[in-house]
Amino acid sequence: MSPPPSLRALFDALLPLPPAQRERRLSDPSLPAALVAELRELLAHAPTETAAGFLAEPAALPEAQDLRPADRQGQRLGAWQLLALLGSGGMGEVWLARRADGAFDGQAAVKLLKRGMDSDAVLARFAQEQRALARLSHPHIARLLDAGRSPDGLPYFVMERVQGRPLDEAAAALPLRERLALFLQLADAVAHAHRHLLVHRDLKPGNVLVDEEGRVKLLDFGIAKALALHGEDAGNPQPATQGGTQATTLLAFTPHFASPEQVRGEPVSTATDQYSLGVLLYLLLTGQRPYGHDADSALAAAQAVLEQEPRRPSAVVADAALRRALAGDLDNVVLKALEKAPERRYPSVETLAADLRAHLAGFPVSAQAPSAGYRLRKFVGRNRAAVAAGAVAALALLGGTALALWQAGLAERRFAEAHRFARTMLFDVDSALRDGPTAGREVLVSQAAQYLGRLSGERIRDTALLRDLAEAWERVADIQGSAHRSNVGRPQDADTSLAQALALRERLAARDGDDLDNVAGLMTVRERLGDHARAQGDLARAADHYRQAVAQARVLAERRGDDLKAQLALLRTQRYLASAHYWPNLPSLGDHATARALLQEQVQRLDELLRRFPGHTDVASSGNGLLNQWTDMLRLAGEHAAALANAQRSMALVQQLLAAEPAHPVWQRWQALTEGRLADALIDAGHWDEGVALWQRSIAGREAVVQADPGNERALRTLANGYGPLAEHHLRAGRLLEALPWLERENQLLHQMRQRFPQVAALGPRWVESERDLAMTLALAQPARAAEGVSRLQALGAAPAAIADDSTALAKLRLARARALLPRLGAGQADQREALWREALQTLATLREAARREAFNATAALEAAQAAVHLGRAGEDCTLLRQGAQALQALAGDGRLPRPLQGLVTAAAADAAACSS
Repeated sequence: MSPPPSLRALFDALLPLPPAQRERRLSDPSLPAALVAELRELLAHAPTETAAGFLAEPAALPEAQDLRPADRQGQRLGAWQLLALLGSGGMGEVWLARRADGAFDGQAAVKLLKRGMDSDAVLARFAQEQRALARLSHPHIARLLDAGRSPDGLPYFVMERVQGRPLDEAAAALPLRERLALFLQLADAVAHAHRHLLVHRDLKPGNVLVDEEGRVKLLDFGIAKALALHGEDAGNPQPATQGGTQATTLLAFTPHFASPEQVRGEPVSTATDQYSLGVLLYLLLTGQRPYGHDADSALAAAQAVLEQEPRRPSAVVADAALRRALAGDLDNVVLKALEKAPERRYPSVETLAADLRAHLAGFPVSAQAPSAGYRLRKFVGRNRAAVAAGAVAALALLGGTALALWQAGLAERRFAEAHRFARTMLFDVDSALRDGPTAGREVLVSQAAQYLGRLSGERIRDTALLRDLAEAWERVADIQGSAHRSNVGRPQDADTSLAQALALRERLAARDGDDLDNVAGLMTVRERLGDHARAQGDLARAADHYRQAVAQARVLAERRGDDLKAQLALLRTQRYLASAHYWPNLPSLGDHATARALLQEQVQRLDELLRRFPGHTDVASSGNGLLNQWTDMLRLAGEHAAALANAQRSMALVQQLLAAEPAHPVWQRWQALTEGRLADALIDAGHWDEGVALWQRSIAGREAVVQADPGNERALRTLANGYGPLAEHHLRAGRLLEALPWLERENQLLHQMRQRFPQVAALGPRWVESERDLAMTLALAQPARAAEGVSRLQALGAAPAAIADDSTALAKLRLARARALLPRLGAGQADQREALWREALQTLATLREAARREAFNATAALEAAQAAVHLGRAGEDCTLLRQGAQALQALAGDGRLPRPLQGLVTAAAADAAACSS
């Protein structure tokens, strides 16, 4: 006897049949009862071309099993009385109801399940809808008001009654901007659901109604599935098997509006809803779907989703004016939302909405390649009058006519126009390009600064001009070598520009010491000078600049007590001052105890500001930087649980920033930085796989920034700062082979950067550190390349000039050499072995002194303990090995040892015991 047909084959055969024929096929006694029950449920959820919601296609169930609609009219369901039948479908009926208990007057829509469809699976689906909707509260999502069971035992759900037209009908006659405004209401609703870990999975015009006042209401989360917080298959229907075929609720969606992954039966995610929104947006803009126009069945529509590529919206509309309006930004936005691969779509619905809002406001969109010309065109579009006036002034200035007009008696007007032009180029155009690619910005800003400089020679007493010129030099310095923004890697030139700015600011202060705007300017210059000194390892000079910045920030905070930005400036400058007292990469420098006290005080002030200004973007941005720095300090102290909780707080703030402005390049970079710190904290706390995966995601984001702007030293440095820490985690845990590819990437990148940015002094120590770890790893873990590793270590030993002033860095280098070379020196090399051993012991003494000097610094203590273990093994010194093992055990006992290193404690103790015996 042959096995029964598969569920999928039967479903495909039954779907196009009328209800009566379906029922005859389902009554076949040869079909297993469980298979029939599953088919009934799938067919009940299957959409049709006329479906208006999930209560669409009637199932052929015996009517006698339910009360007739006439018998239900007037029935009480809890506090609600049924008034009139609005519609019925395969799963039940929708009734108009009124509140009947006297609590308040109002009407609602009641969904009442049909008998025969109240199987466990369907009841679970409705319970899921109830839980999902109960978590949502948004003006553009239909509310769940009540739920219960009818007197005859059928589940019902009371929903907000929405009277309106489907989205596509309501938008058909509207101007383009109003259509986009409707879509943005819907996007906000979907984004709200996503933030509550819910995916709608069936976004289509019939589930989006627009009332008479133009308000969008999203209906029917009946097939929504709560996303798992950490599961890889979040949002995926759980499969059941029958006859060897995997059966899922594959058609719990409308094919014309479904995503490719839905059609293929793959896991769904928020990207699924974003794709469906892209289809709806295409429909709103053009009046037609992006593909499947000739599809005459659900299967044909699904095939179109998988196989057809959408044409640009501007290419399918007949109206010339609409075609021009769609061409460019809107074409790119829609096509990005409709990418077949989920990872190529927008990262979130908020990002999609942000691009549409940017387009409506005349700003660049992220779906368009961010060329300087494109950004300039968008700026001109927003500021046509100002740009036209500036262009006239530019022609006059560049053509030499400014001097002639000056001599002709029109000096004041020409001067004002030239000044206005320089300001336009410096403040408006550069701001439009800020944090974008660095190419061209330096020329733009430096030319504007030169114009201002020439003008200042004529108007040396003009306060406004001096202020503009000071800010011009500050902007030039930012592009040349900012520690926090995109730059071209010339910090020495930046110092020169900042000195120009400082001289101008001090001249303005001498004229008017009460000019608070200039006080703020002085504070900014001092901050940047401190950043540059710190990057060069001169912590004393950095602290001096930061202290002056703090003094100026105090003046602003006292004189502008109600100004939140002034309060945040004081928070920021004190955080910077704390950073001048420690440097995690060079722990032999600085005063960690002072830094910790300063940071702890600022974290307490931040907590107060977060309570006073919840959700405020400026507070969130300041808080993210501060909490990242505090995470570093907690990790340094070995407080791993506190570091993890703090890193999670920091990530929540950066996610808040991205929710407000998803395409903001600074927030995106901060996300990558915060992900790295959270990954560190996860690994330290024992969540190795999760932490490594997050590090890899952070690195991928950093690599994308570099690809978009390969001349940006800051972006390259941020990328190197991703490769290095991930490699270090592997090295500490003894996973040398896993560390090797990350070390090679870091080493190659730093080598290229040293050649490309010779003014960046910090690259020297970074490269030595990278070369040391790579060489040691090759010598110890790669037999085929061991000679290369030894050679590189010996070359480093001959020329450690880049780290000559850092005793800890020198100690680590010498330890690496001893660890790699001692096992290779034979009996005939006793003198070399003795010299290397003495140097290694001095190394250990240096590291132990650093650990004693900073009792709270668990990182220094760990380095000393591991050095003793490694040195004891390499030199076969049982006493040293035992001391290192005991030091590791002490750190573990204090809870200050990262969890992945717990195994090293056991291994070191075992080696020490074996060595002693």
